[in-house]
Amino acid sequence: MKLKQYQEKVIDTLKIYLGALNEFKAKYKKVLDFDADVAKDYDFPKQAWVQVAGKAYHSKTNGLQEPLPDIYLKVPTGGGKTLLACHAIGNIQKTYLNKQTGLVLWIVPSVQIYRQTISALKNRAHPYRQVLDISSGGKTLIKEKTELFNPLDTTENLVVLLLMLPSANRQNKETLKVFRDQGGFTGFFLREDNFEGHKKIKELIPNLDFFSLENEVFGIQIKTSLGNTLKVLRPLVVIDEGHRAYGELARKTIRDFNPSFILELSATPPPDSNELVKITGRELHEEEMIKLNIHLTNKTSLDWENTLLASYEKRNELEQKAKEYEADTNEYIRPICLIQVERTGKDQRDTQYIHAEDAKEYLIKKCNVPESHIAIKSSEKDDIEGFDLFSNDCSIRYIITKQALQEGWDRSFAYVLTILTNPSSATGITQLVGRILRQPFAHKTKIKALDECYVFTFRQNAKTLVSKINRDWKMKD
Repeated sequence: MKLKQYQEKVIDTLKIYLGALNEFKAKYKKVLDFDADVAKDYDFPKQAWVQVAGKAYHSKTNGLQEPLPDIYLKVPTGGGKTLLACHAIGNIQKTYLNKQTGLVLWIVPSVQIYRQTISALKNRAHPYRQVLDISSGGKTLIKEKTELFNPLDTTENLVVLLLMLPSANRQNKETLKVFRDQGGFTGFFLREDNFEGHKKIKELIPNLDFFSLENEVFGIQIKTSLGNTLKVLRPLVVIDEGHRAYGELARKTIRDFNPSFILELSATPPPDSNELVKITGRELHEEEMIKLNIHLTNKTSLDWENTLLASYEKRNELEQKAKEYEADTNEYIRPICLIQVERTGKDQRDTQYIHAEDAKEYLIKKCNVPESHIAIKSSEKDDIEGFDLFSNDCSIRYIITKQALQEGWDRSFAYVLTILTNPSSATGITQLVGRILRQPFAHKTKIKALDECYVFTFRQNAKTLVSKINRDWKMKD
Protein backbone atom coordinates (compact mmCIF):
# COMPACT_ATOMS: atom_id res chain seq x y z
CA MET A 1 0.00 0.00 0.00
CA LYS A 2 1.53 3.27 -1.17
CA LEU A 3 1.85 5.87 1.55
CA LYS A 4 0.05 9.18 1.24
CA GLN A 5 2.14 12.34 1.16
CA TYR A 6 1.44 13.21 4.80
CA GLN A 7 2.32 9.64 5.83
CA GLU A 8 5.65 9.91 4.03
CA LYS A 9 6.22 13.15 5.95
CA VAL A 10 5.67 11.27 9.23
CA ILE A 11 8.11 8.48 8.35
CA ASP A 12 10.73 10.89 6.96
CA THR A 13 10.64 12.95 10.17
CA LEU A 14 10.92 9.77 12.24
CA LYS A 15 13.98 8.69 10.22
CA ILE A 16 15.67 12.02 10.89
CA TYR A 17 15.03 11.68 14.62
CA LEU A 18 16.29 8.08 14.66
CA GLY A 19 19.50 9.21 12.95
CA ALA A 20 20.06 11.88 15.59
CA LEU A 21 19.16 9.38 18.31
CA ASN A 22 21.88 7.01 17.10
CA GLU A 23 24.41 9.84 17.08
CA PHE A 24 23.73 10.92 20.64
CA LYS A 25 23.31 7.37 21.94
CA ALA A 26 26.84 6.59 20.71
CA LYS A 27 28.09 9.55 22.74
CA TYR A 28 26.06 8.35 25.73
CA LYS A 29 27.68 4.91 25.55
CA LYS A 30 31.14 6.46 25.52
CA VAL A 31 30.30 8.49 28.61
CA LEU A 32 28.76 5.41 30.24
CA ASP A 33 31.93 3.40 29.64
CA PHE A 34 34.00 6.21 31.11
CA ASP A 35 31.89 7.15 34.14
CA ALA A 36 28.43 5.73 34.87
CA ASP A 37 27.64 8.53 37.32
CA VAL A 38 28.32 11.20 34.71
CA ALA A 39 26.21 9.28 32.18
CA LYS A 40 23.15 9.60 34.43
CA ASP A 41 22.94 13.27 33.49
CA TYR A 42 23.33 12.65 29.75
CA ASP A 43 19.81 12.45 28.32
CA PHE A 44 20.52 11.33 24.76
CA PRO A 45 16.85 11.17 23.64
CA LYS A 46 16.51 14.80 24.73
CA GLN A 47 19.68 15.83 22.91
CA ALA A 48 18.41 14.23 19.69
CA TRP A 49 15.00 15.81 20.18
CA VAL A 50 16.35 19.31 20.60
CA GLN A 51 18.45 18.92 17.45
CA VAL A 52 15.55 17.64 15.32
CA ALA A 53 12.38 19.11 16.84
CA GLY A 54 13.83 22.26 18.38
CA LYS A 55 11.27 22.40 21.19
CA ALA A 56 10.84 21.35 24.80
CA TYR A 57 11.30 17.67 25.58
CA HIS A 58 9.67 15.75 28.43
CA SER A 59 12.32 13.31 29.63
CA LYS A 60 11.36 9.71 30.38
CA THR A 61 13.21 6.79 31.92
CA ASN A 62 12.53 3.06 31.83
CA GLY A 63 12.29 0.75 34.83
CA LEU A 64 16.10 0.67 35.03
CA GLN A 65 16.22 4.49 35.19
CA GLU A 66 17.87 4.66 31.78
CA PRO A 67 17.03 7.43 29.27
CA LEU A 68 14.01 6.31 27.24
CA PRO A 69 13.03 7.64 23.80
CA ASP A 70 9.27 8.23 24.03
CA ILE A 71 7.66 10.08 21.13
CA TYR A 72 4.21 10.84 19.78
CA LEU A 73 2.90 10.87 16.23
CA LYS A 74 -0.20 13.05 16.17
CA VAL A 75 -2.42 11.87 13.34
CA PRO A 76 -6.14 12.69 13.06
CA THR A 77 -8.76 9.98 12.93
CA GLY A 78 -8.84 8.46 9.47
CA GLY A 79 -5.15 9.11 8.89
CA GLY A 80 -3.99 5.49 8.95
CA LYS A 81 -2.27 5.35 12.35
CA THR A 82 -1.97 1.56 12.31
CA LEU A 83 -0.30 1.53 8.91
CA LEU A 84 2.08 4.25 10.10
CA ALA A 85 2.84 2.22 13.22
CA CYS A 86 3.82 -0.79 11.09
CA HIS A 87 6.13 1.32 8.92
CA ALA A 88 7.58 2.98 12.03
CA ILE A 89 8.34 -0.41 13.62
CA GLY A 90 10.45 -1.38 10.61
CA ASN A 91 12.38 1.88 10.69
CA ILE A 92 12.99 1.80 14.44
CA GLN A 93 14.11 -1.83 14.28
CA LYS A 94 16.48 -1.21 11.38
CA THR A 95 17.83 2.26 12.12
CA TYR A 96 17.86 2.44 15.91
CA LEU A 97 17.82 -1.11 17.28
CA ASN A 98 19.89 -2.49 14.37
CA LYS A 99 17.97 -5.75 14.04
CA GLN A 100 15.05 -7.40 12.28
CA THR A 101 14.04 -9.67 15.14
CA GLY A 102 13.07 -9.25 18.78
CA LEU A 103 9.89 -8.27 20.58
CA VAL A 104 7.36 -5.54 19.86
CA LEU A 105 4.78 -4.92 22.58
CA TRP A 106 1.72 -3.39 20.92
CA ILE A 107 -0.72 -1.90 23.43
CA VAL A 108 -4.31 -1.01 22.57
CA PRO A 109 -6.99 0.59 24.78
CA SER A 110 -10.17 -1.35 24.03
CA VAL A 111 -11.64 -4.67 22.95
CA GLN A 112 -12.85 -3.10 19.70
CA ILE A 113 -9.38 -1.91 18.67
CA TYR A 114 -7.83 -5.16 19.92
CA ARG A 115 -10.06 -7.28 17.69
CA GLN A 116 -9.48 -5.11 14.63
CA THR A 117 -5.72 -4.99 15.13
CA ILE A 118 -5.15 -8.67 15.87
CA SER A 119 -7.33 -9.67 12.91
CA ALA A 120 -5.36 -7.44 10.52
CA LEU A 121 -1.91 -8.40 11.84
CA LYS A 122 -2.61 -12.14 11.67
CA ASN A 123 -3.80 -11.88 8.08
CA ARG A 124 -0.76 -12.31 5.82
CA ALA A 125 -2.64 -10.68 2.93
CA HIS A 126 -3.40 -7.51 4.90
CA PRO A 127 -1.26 -4.42 4.15
CA TYR A 128 -0.35 -4.02 7.85
CA ARG A 129 1.04 -7.55 8.06
CA GLN A 130 2.79 -7.21 4.71
CA VAL A 131 4.65 -4.12 5.95
CA LEU A 132 5.79 -6.02 9.05
CA ASP A 133 6.84 -9.01 6.95
CA ILE A 134 8.97 -6.77 4.73
CA SER A 135 10.79 -5.36 7.77
CA SER A 136 11.31 -8.81 9.34
CA GLY A 137 12.29 -10.59 6.15
CA GLY A 138 9.08 -12.60 6.23
CA LYS A 139 9.64 -13.78 9.79
CA THR A 140 6.81 -12.22 11.79
CA LEU A 141 4.96 -13.91 14.65
CA ILE A 142 1.79 -12.31 16.01
CA LYS A 143 1.02 -13.31 19.59
CA GLU A 144 -1.75 -12.66 22.09
CA LYS A 145 -1.23 -12.53 25.84
CA THR A 146 -2.47 -16.10 26.23
CA GLU A 147 -0.02 -17.45 23.63
CA LEU A 148 3.47 -18.51 24.61
CA PHE A 149 6.73 -17.73 22.85
CA ASN A 150 10.31 -18.78 23.56
CA PRO A 151 13.85 -17.40 23.17
CA LEU A 152 14.23 -18.99 19.72
CA ASP A 153 11.07 -17.20 18.57
CA THR A 154 12.42 -13.78 19.51
CA THR A 155 15.91 -14.55 18.21
CA GLU A 156 14.77 -15.68 14.76
CA ASN A 157 11.55 -13.68 14.33
CA LEU A 158 9.93 -10.33 14.90
CA VAL A 159 7.42 -11.23 17.60
CA VAL A 160 4.54 -8.76 17.95
CA LEU A 161 2.67 -9.23 21.22
CA LEU A 162 -0.71 -7.53 21.43
CA LEU A 163 -1.82 -6.46 24.90
CA MET A 164 -4.91 -4.53 25.93
CA LEU A 165 -4.20 -1.53 28.14
CA PRO A 166 -6.40 -2.54 31.10
CA SER A 167 -4.20 -5.66 31.38
CA ALA A 168 -1.10 -3.47 31.49
CA ASN A 169 -2.45 -1.11 34.16
CA ARG A 170 -0.78 -2.46 37.25
CA GLN A 171 -3.49 -1.66 39.79
CA ASN A 172 -3.20 -4.96 41.63
CA LYS A 173 0.04 -6.58 40.61
CA GLU A 174 -0.56 -10.00 42.11
CA THR A 175 -3.97 -10.48 40.49
CA LEU A 176 -2.96 -9.64 36.93
CA LYS A 177 -1.94 -12.63 34.83
CA VAL A 178 0.79 -10.70 33.06
CA PHE A 179 2.76 -10.54 36.33
CA ARG A 180 2.04 -14.05 37.57
CA ASP A 181 4.60 -16.82 37.57
CA GLN A 182 4.00 -18.74 34.34
CA GLY A 183 5.94 -21.86 33.47
CA GLY A 184 5.70 -21.32 29.73
CA PHE A 185 8.37 -18.61 29.86
CA THR A 186 10.99 -20.63 31.75
CA GLY A 187 13.23 -20.64 28.66
CA PHE A 188 14.07 -16.99 29.25
CA PHE A 189 15.37 -17.69 32.77
CA LEU A 190 17.85 -19.86 34.65
CA ARG A 191 17.00 -23.12 36.37
CA GLU A 192 15.11 -22.73 39.63
CA ASP A 193 17.99 -24.13 41.69
CA ASN A 194 20.59 -21.73 40.24
CA PHE A 195 20.23 -19.29 43.12
CA GLU A 196 23.53 -17.54 42.51
CA GLY A 197 22.56 -16.99 38.89
CA HIS A 198 19.18 -15.56 39.94
CA LYS A 199 20.97 -13.16 42.23
CA LYS A 200 23.26 -11.93 39.45
CA ILE A 201 20.35 -11.43 37.04
CA LYS A 202 18.54 -9.42 39.71
CA GLU A 203 21.61 -7.22 40.05
CA LEU A 204 21.65 -6.62 36.28
CA ILE A 205 17.87 -6.05 36.05
CA PRO A 206 16.86 -4.79 39.51
CA ASN A 207 13.15 -4.35 38.73
CA LEU A 208 12.50 -8.04 38.03
CA ASP A 209 9.77 -9.58 40.19
CA PHE A 210 10.93 -12.43 42.39
CA PHE A 211 10.02 -14.86 45.14
CA SER A 212 11.68 -14.33 48.50
CA LEU A 213 12.55 -17.81 49.71
CA GLU A 214 12.03 -18.63 53.36
CA ASN A 215 15.51 -20.03 53.68
CA GLU A 216 17.80 -16.98 53.41
CA VAL A 217 20.68 -19.25 52.39
CA PHE A 218 19.03 -19.67 48.99
CA GLY A 219 18.06 -16.00 48.63
CA ILE A 220 15.71 -15.18 45.76
CA GLN A 221 14.13 -16.81 42.74
CA ILE A 222 13.14 -14.79 39.66
CA LYS A 223 9.52 -15.26 38.57
CA THR A 224 9.11 -16.81 35.12
CA SER A 225 6.24 -14.45 34.29
CA LEU A 226 5.34 -12.63 31.10
CA GLY A 227 6.00 -9.35 32.90
CA ASN A 228 9.56 -10.40 33.71
CA THR A 229 10.05 -11.74 30.19
CA LEU A 230 9.18 -8.30 28.82
CA LYS A 231 11.69 -6.69 31.18
CA VAL A 232 14.42 -9.05 30.01
CA LEU A 233 13.68 -8.60 26.29
CA ARG A 234 13.36 -4.79 26.48
CA PRO A 235 10.71 -4.49 23.76
CA LEU A 236 9.90 -1.74 21.34
CA VAL A 237 6.53 -0.52 22.64
CA VAL A 238 3.76 0.81 20.40
CA ILE A 239 0.84 2.50 22.15
CA ASP A 240 -2.24 2.95 19.99
CA GLU A 241 -4.49 5.84 21.07
CA GLY A 242 -1.76 6.85 23.50
CA HIS A 243 -3.89 9.44 25.28
CA ARG A 244 -5.75 6.54 26.90
CA ALA A 245 -2.53 5.44 28.64
CA TYR A 246 -1.99 8.84 30.21
CA GLY A 247 -2.76 7.74 33.78
CA GLU A 248 0.54 7.77 35.64
CA LEU A 249 -0.07 4.28 37.02
CA ALA A 250 -0.48 2.88 33.51
CA ARG A 251 2.50 4.82 32.17
CA LYS A 252 4.71 3.59 35.01
CA THR A 253 3.61 0.03 34.30
CA ILE A 254 4.61 0.35 30.65
CA ARG A 255 7.95 2.00 31.44
CA ASP A 256 8.64 -0.76 33.98
CA PHE A 257 8.69 -3.25 31.10
CA ASN A 258 12.13 -1.71 30.35
CA PRO A 259 11.25 -0.70 26.78
CA SER A 260 14.01 0.29 24.39
CA PHE A 261 11.71 2.76 22.64
CA ILE A 262 8.09 3.93 23.04
CA LEU A 263 6.11 5.04 20.02
CA GLU A 264 2.69 6.53 20.73
CA LEU A 265 -0.01 7.41 18.23
CA SER A 266 -3.15 9.45 18.80
CA ALA A 267 -5.33 12.17 17.36
CA THR A 268 -5.39 13.82 20.79
CA PRO A 269 -2.01 13.56 22.59
CA PRO A 270 -1.84 14.64 26.25
CA PRO A 271 -0.18 17.98 27.12
CA ASP A 272 3.23 16.69 28.23
CA SER A 273 3.83 14.36 25.29
CA ASN A 274 6.80 14.57 22.94
CA GLU A 275 4.96 15.36 19.72
CA LEU A 276 7.46 14.65 16.94
CA VAL A 277 5.03 15.03 14.03
CA LYS A 278 1.66 16.75 13.86
CA ILE A 279 -0.54 15.97 10.87
CA THR A 280 -3.48 18.31 10.33
CA GLY A 281 -6.97 17.49 9.20
CA ARG A 282 -6.45 19.60 6.12
CA GLU A 283 -3.56 17.37 5.05
CA LEU A 284 -5.87 14.36 5.24
CA HIS A 285 -8.57 16.28 3.42
CA GLU A 286 -6.21 17.15 0.57
CA GLU A 287 -5.47 13.44 0.18
CA GLU A 288 -9.25 12.76 0.11
CA MET A 289 -9.05 10.63 3.26
CA ILE A 290 -11.75 12.41 5.26
CA LYS A 291 -15.06 14.23 4.92
CA LEU A 292 -15.00 17.97 5.47
CA ASN A 293 -16.67 20.23 6.36
CA ILE A 294 -18.40 19.20 9.58
CA HIS A 295 -21.95 20.61 9.56
CA LEU A 296 -23.27 21.25 13.08
CA THR A 297 -26.95 21.58 13.95
CA ASN A 298 -28.32 22.24 17.43
CA LYS A 299 -32.11 22.06 17.53
CA THR A 300 -33.66 24.78 19.67
CA SER A 301 -36.05 22.38 21.35
CA LEU A 302 -36.62 20.84 24.75
CA ASP A 303 -37.42 17.48 23.15
CA TRP A 304 -34.58 15.17 22.15
CA GLU A 305 -36.94 13.57 19.65
CA ASN A 306 -36.68 16.68 17.44
CA THR A 307 -32.91 16.28 17.28
CA LEU A 308 -33.27 12.63 16.33
CA LEU A 309 -35.91 13.49 13.73
CA ALA A 310 -33.58 16.01 12.07
CA SER A 311 -30.84 13.35 11.97
CA TYR A 312 -33.25 10.87 10.44
CA GLU A 313 -34.23 13.34 7.73
CA LYS A 314 -30.61 14.16 6.91
CA ARG A 315 -29.64 10.50 6.65
CA ASN A 316 -32.56 9.85 4.29
CA GLU A 317 -31.49 12.80 2.15
CA LEU A 318 -27.95 11.41 1.97
CA GLU A 319 -29.17 7.95 1.02
CA GLN A 320 -30.99 9.41 -1.96
CA LYS A 321 -27.76 11.14 -3.03
CA ALA A 322 -25.89 7.86 -2.52
CA LYS A 323 -28.30 6.00 -4.80
CA GLU A 324 -27.78 8.59 -7.52
CA TYR A 325 -24.02 8.27 -7.06
CA GLU A 326 -24.19 4.47 -7.31
CA ALA A 327 -26.22 4.70 -10.52
CA ASP A 328 -23.47 6.82 -12.08
CA THR A 329 -20.38 5.08 -10.69
CA ASN A 330 -21.44 1.60 -9.49
CA GLU A 331 -19.93 2.44 -6.06
CA TYR A 332 -22.26 1.52 -3.22
CA ILE A 333 -22.63 3.80 -0.20
CA ARG A 334 -25.26 3.35 2.53
CA PRO A 335 -25.09 6.37 4.87
CA ILE A 336 -25.18 5.38 8.53
CA CYS A 337 -26.32 7.52 11.46
CA LEU A 338 -24.55 7.03 14.81
CA ILE A 339 -26.67 7.94 17.83
CA GLN A 340 -25.12 8.54 21.25
CA VAL A 341 -27.52 8.05 24.14
CA GLU A 342 -27.17 8.37 27.90
CA ARG A 343 -27.99 4.80 28.90
CA THR A 344 -27.87 1.36 27.27
CA GLY A 345 -28.21 -1.11 30.17
CA LYS A 346 -31.33 -3.26 30.21
CA ASP A 347 -32.11 -2.20 33.80
CA GLN A 348 -31.32 1.50 33.26
CA ARG A 349 -34.39 2.62 31.33
CA ASP A 350 -36.32 5.36 33.13
CA THR A 351 -37.70 8.83 32.43
CA GLN A 352 -34.59 10.74 33.54
CA TYR A 353 -32.12 9.58 30.90
CA ILE A 354 -32.32 8.94 27.18
CA HIS A 355 -31.99 5.19 26.72
CA ALA A 356 -30.99 3.24 23.61
CA GLU A 357 -34.41 1.60 23.58
CA ASP A 358 -36.07 5.04 23.68
CA ALA A 359 -34.20 6.10 20.55
CA LYS A 360 -34.93 2.79 18.84
CA GLU A 361 -38.61 2.98 19.71
CA TYR A 362 -38.88 6.53 18.35
CA LEU A 363 -37.26 5.56 15.04
CA ILE A 364 -39.59 2.59 14.62
CA LYS A 365 -42.88 4.14 15.76
CA LYS A 366 -42.51 7.76 14.69
CA CYS A 367 -40.19 7.52 11.68
CA ASN A 368 -41.35 4.12 10.40
CA VAL A 369 -37.79 2.79 10.29
CA PRO A 370 -37.73 -1.03 9.98
CA GLU A 371 -36.27 -2.69 13.07
CA SER A 372 -33.73 -4.46 10.86
CA HIS A 373 -32.24 -1.05 10.01
CA ILE A 374 -31.39 -0.34 13.67
CA ALA A 375 -28.54 -1.80 15.75
CA ILE A 376 -27.57 -1.26 19.37
CA LYS A 377 -23.90 -1.50 20.29
CA SER A 378 -23.10 -1.66 24.01
CA SER A 379 -21.23 -3.77 26.54
CA GLU A 380 -24.35 -5.95 26.92
CA LYS A 381 -25.62 -5.99 23.36
CA ASP A 382 -23.80 -6.08 20.03
CA ASP A 383 -26.20 -6.04 17.11
CA ILE A 384 -23.43 -5.29 14.60
CA GLU A 385 -21.29 -8.30 15.53
CA GLY A 386 -20.73 -10.45 12.47
CA PHE A 387 -22.19 -7.93 10.02
CA ASP A 388 -20.22 -6.53 7.11
CA LEU A 389 -21.48 -2.96 7.22
CA PHE A 390 -20.05 -2.32 3.75
CA SER A 391 -22.06 -5.12 2.15
CA ASN A 392 -24.96 -4.33 -0.18
CA ASP A 393 -26.90 -7.00 1.69
CA CYS A 394 -26.53 -5.27 5.08
CA SER A 395 -29.59 -3.25 6.09
CA ILE A 396 -28.16 -1.39 9.11
CA ARG A 397 -28.59 2.37 8.84
CA TYR A 398 -28.69 3.42 12.51
CA ILE A 399 -26.29 2.41 15.28
CA ILE A 400 -27.22 3.42 18.83
CA THR A 401 -24.48 3.46 21.45
CA LYS A 402 -23.20 5.19 24.56
CA GLN A 403 -19.42 4.78 24.44
CA ALA A 404 -18.77 1.54 22.57
CA LEU A 405 -17.89 3.27 19.29
CA GLN A 406 -15.93 6.17 20.75
CA GLU A 407 -12.62 4.69 19.62
CA GLY A 408 -11.38 2.10 17.20
CA TRP A 409 -14.53 1.86 15.10
CA ASP A 410 -13.88 3.10 11.58
CA ARG A 411 -16.62 2.65 9.02
CA SER A 412 -16.59 5.23 6.27
CA PHE A 413 -20.33 4.82 5.63
CA ALA A 414 -20.96 6.70 8.90
CA TYR A 415 -22.06 10.20 7.88
CA VAL A 416 -24.37 11.49 10.62
CA LEU A 417 -23.65 11.76 14.35
CA THR A 418 -26.50 12.43 16.76
CA ILE A 419 -25.38 13.42 20.27
CA LEU A 420 -28.26 13.16 22.74
CA THR A 421 -25.95 13.27 25.77
CA ASN A 422 -24.50 16.17 27.75
CA PRO A 423 -20.74 15.55 27.29
CA SER A 424 -17.99 17.27 29.25
CA SER A 425 -14.85 15.76 27.71
CA ALA A 426 -13.42 17.49 24.65
CA THR A 427 -11.19 14.47 24.02
CA GLY A 428 -14.15 12.10 24.10
CA ILE A 429 -16.15 14.23 21.68
CA THR A 430 -13.15 14.60 19.37
CA GLN A 431 -12.86 10.81 19.23
CA LEU A 432 -16.60 10.45 18.67
CA VAL A 433 -16.71 12.98 15.83
CA GLY A 434 -13.82 11.06 14.32
CA ARG A 435 -16.16 8.10 13.74
CA ILE A 436 -17.92 9.97 10.90
CA LEU A 437 -14.89 11.60 9.27
CA ARG A 438 -13.48 8.79 7.15
CA GLN A 439 -14.18 9.18 3.42
CA PRO A 440 -15.63 6.11 1.64
CA PHE A 441 -13.10 4.46 -0.67
CA ALA A 442 -10.54 7.18 0.28
CA HIS A 443 -11.58 9.39 -2.60
CA LYS A 444 -14.10 12.17 -3.06
CA THR A 445 -17.42 11.43 -4.73
CA LYS A 446 -17.59 14.96 -6.21
CA ILE A 447 -21.07 15.21 -4.68
CA LYS A 448 -20.79 17.83 -1.96
CA ALA A 449 -23.31 16.23 0.38
CA LEU A 450 -21.44 12.89 0.29
CA ASP A 451 -18.03 14.49 0.82
CA GLU A 452 -19.01 16.14 4.11
CA CYS A 453 -20.38 14.97 7.46
CA TYR A 454 -23.09 16.05 9.87
CA VAL A 455 -23.45 16.41 13.64
CA PHE A 456 -26.76 17.02 15.43
CA THR A 457 -26.66 17.93 19.13
CA PHE A 458 -29.45 18.08 21.71
CA ARG A 459 -27.62 19.73 24.60
CA GLN A 460 -25.93 23.12 24.39
CA ASN A 461 -22.73 21.80 25.95
CA ALA A 462 -22.37 19.24 23.17
CA LYS A 463 -22.84 22.01 20.61
CA THR A 464 -20.10 24.08 22.28
CA LEU A 465 -17.60 21.20 22.26
CA VAL A 466 -18.32 20.23 18.65
CA SER A 467 -18.14 23.89 17.57
CA LYS A 468 -14.63 24.07 19.04
CA ILE A 469 -13.61 20.92 17.14
CA ASN A 470 -15.10 22.32 13.95
CA ARG A 471 -13.19 25.59 14.35
CA ASP A 472 -9.97 23.67 14.91
CA TRP A 473 -10.44 21.73 11.68
CA LYS A 474 -11.23 24.87 9.70
CA MET A 475 -8.20 26.70 11.10
CA LYS A 476 -5.78 23.97 10.09
CA ASP A 477 -4.07 24.38 6.75
